[in-house]
Order: sequence, then C-alpha cells, then structure tokens
Amino acid sequence: MPPKRRKLLGRRTAAAFAARAARASETPEQTSLRLSRMASSSAARLSMESAAARTERLASAASTMSARRASLSIKERSLQNSQEAVRVARLRASQSPAQKTLHSLRDVTAKAYSRGLESSEQTTTRRLRNTRATAAARASEQPQETAHRRFRNARSTASARTLKSPAQTTVRRVRNALSTASATALESPEQTTVRRVRNARSTASAENSEVRRQRLENISISSFFEWHNFAVCVILVKCHIQLCMHCQLFR
Repeated sequence: MPPKRRKLLGRRTAAAFAARAARASETPEQTSLRLSRMASSSAARLSMESAAARTERLASAASTMSARRASLSIKERSLQNSQEAVRVARLRASQSPAQKTLHSLRDVTAKAYSRGLESSEQTTTRRLRNTRATAAARASEQPQETAHRRFRNARSTASARTLKSPAQTTVRRVRNALSTASATALESPEQTTVRRVRNARSTASAENSEVRRQRLENISISSFFEWHNFAVCVILVKCHIQLCMHCQLFR
C-alpha cells in the first residue's frame, strides 16, 4: 500500500475510532440532538437536489445493490455447487460396483427422459452451449492434460465397449447413426462443407499413416525374405563345397 494511502487510512481509522468513543460516552439528550441534526441535514440535502438527480441517485444505488446481490448469489451458487460436487464424489467413491452401475443407469434414464421432452430449439441451444463450454475448456488445456484426457477417454470407451453385449452394441450404433443423421439434417450448407473438408483431411491423414505403416511392413517383410534367401544360398554353397571335398577324398 502506498504511504499516502496508508496515512489517509490511518487518519480515517483514528477518526472512526474517536467518533465511536464519543458516541459511546454521550448522553441520551446528546444522541437525540445528533440524530435530529442528521435528519435535518438529510432533509435539506434532499430538498435542494432536483427530482432528476434524486431519481438518478436512487437508480444508481439500486443498480449497485442489484450487482452486489447478483455477485453474491453467483459466489454462493458456485460454493454450493463445489460442496455438492465434493459430496457426490465422496458418495460415489464409497459405493459398490453394483451401486455405481445402478446410479449410472438411473442418470442415463433421467437424462434420456428430459431430452425426450425438449424441443428442437432447446436441443440445438443445449448442444451449442455444451460445444462452447467444451471448446473453452479445451482451449485452456495444457498438452499434458490433453494427452491425459484422450488416454482416459479411450480407456473408458474401450472398457465400456468390452462390457457390452451384441444387442447393446447394435443399439449404440443405431443411436449414433440417428444422432449423426439428425445433426447433419440441421446443418447449413457452409457447415456441411466445413465438415466434409475436415473429414476428408482426417481420412487423408489416416490413410497416409496407414500407407506409410503398410510400406514399412512390406519393406521389413521383403528384407526378411531377402536375408532368408541369402542365408539359404550360403548354406547350400557350403553343403556343396563339403560334398565336393568328401567326393575327392573317396576317390
């Protein structure tokens, strides 16, 4: 804190302390006189200011109070959400696998029911909000966090798919196909073009990686067979030389 501000704060603190001490030691008559003086001063100030200034001051005070109330409610809601998240995490950590499965099934059922009741506009708004939140969260990620998230998602997906029956796999594929068809039907021509270009680039990158991997495998296999043929030829030559030497000895 700067020295001037510290000095001013010290003066205000000393003045407030002196005022509190004076109020604590004053008589009832002095208190009544002070309050009446304050009331008359406030009335004189209010009578001097215009109606527009009074309205502006009241509006400013109301706006300030509303902003403070909104900020306080946001902080309280954030604190409540954090406490609720901690409570839910502790509760789920103490659950058995069967309870966790039942809880997940109940959540999925409730989510499916709520989404079945929402309109197309609400669905679009929800997806857009989720997309923006996901993009904002991933934009602030570190490379290690991104790699850890992808590995965790891949492991979770693989674990979930290994536990599925063929019927569940079919249902998942049909649901994904319906979701993709619905999202594609809601796209604009520009979004369709962007999606196709992105998919084409991804496919080309994957194909290039696959072609490169296949070429390396072919090279390694061909090299193996070349070395194998060379070794066989060397062995045959050695056998032929030894056979010729034995024939000369017998003669």
